[in-house]
Amino acid sequence: MSEPTAATVRVIDTLPPYVGETMQGQGVLGKDTYFLARVLLRHLRSPSEAQQERPALETVHMLAPETSEALASFSRLKSALEQLLDLPESDEFGPSRPTLPSTEVAERTLFQLVQGGFSFPEAVDVGTDHDGGLRIVWENGPRFLELVVPHERDAAAYFYYSSGDQYNLQRNLGLDAVRHRFNWLDTGIG
Repeated sequence: MSEPTAATVRVIDTLPPYVGETMQGQGVLGKDTYFLARVLLRHLRSPSEAQQERPALETVHMLAPETSEALASFSRLKSALEQLLDLPESDEFGPSRPTLPSTEVAERTLFQLVQGGFSFPEAVDVGTDHDGGLRIVWENGPRFLELVVPHERDAAAYFYYSSGDQYNLQRNLGLDAVRHRFNWLDTGIG
C-alpha cells in the first residue's frame, strides 16, 4: 500500500473520529491519522483493489451523522475524564481523582451508546465525590441523571436519577437500559 500524501492527511484531519472493532469484536474509538489515511486510500481505490486488501487488525464502519454526533459527545466526556486522571491522587479531604478502572467503567457504559449511534447530551459536571467515586451529571430542566462509579473496585456502578421530589437508582447498565435512561432525561417519559 502506498504511503498517504500530505494532502490526504489534511483531508483526514477534518474527518470525525471513526468507530471500529478489533478482530475479537470489541469496539474501539480510533484517533490514528495514519490508520485513517490507509482507510481513506483503500476507499479511494477501485472496488476490486479495495476488496483484495483487508485491514489486519481492525474493521472500520462508515459513520452515520448520528454516530458522528455521538462520537463528539463521547470525545468531550473522555477528555474530561482524562483531565480528572491528571489531578493529584488525594488532598486534605480525601481522594481527589477517580481510579483508572472507574473511568474505564464509565467509558464502557457510555461507549455502547456511541456504537449504537445514540448521542447523549454533554455532561454538566464530571468529577469525584468525597470518597473518590466518579460522578458524571446530566440535567434537563427538573430531570437530573448521574452516573456513579464508586472508588472501590468491587462496588457496582449505577445511575441515580430524579425529577422533582421523585428519585430512584438504576443498576442495570446494559445498552437498552442506558438508552432508556437518556431518553427519560430528554423527554421525561419512563
